[in-house]
Amino acid sequence: MKEKTTPKPPLPTFGKHGLKGFIEDVSSEMRKVVWPTRDDVIRLTGMVLAVCIVFVLYLFIFERVVNVIVSAITGEKPR
Repeated sequence: MKEKTTPKPPLPTFGKHGLKGFIEDVSSEMRKVVWPTRDDVIRLTGMVLAVCIVFVLYLFIFERVVNVIVSAITGEKPR
């Protein structure tokens, strides 16, 4: 008996209008985007940096605490 083969999926196309239509559609959609203001970008960048600093401090303190605990268990001097 012959084995059944599954058909290959079709290759992606750019629709009815080809590559030119695709680029026009992308351009049209990009004009609809509401970009953030300079003040929004500055404010949100500051928030991201603040969260990163808090997270770095948390990891630093956590690492120190774990280091002291492991040093106490193994009897070594903490680094």
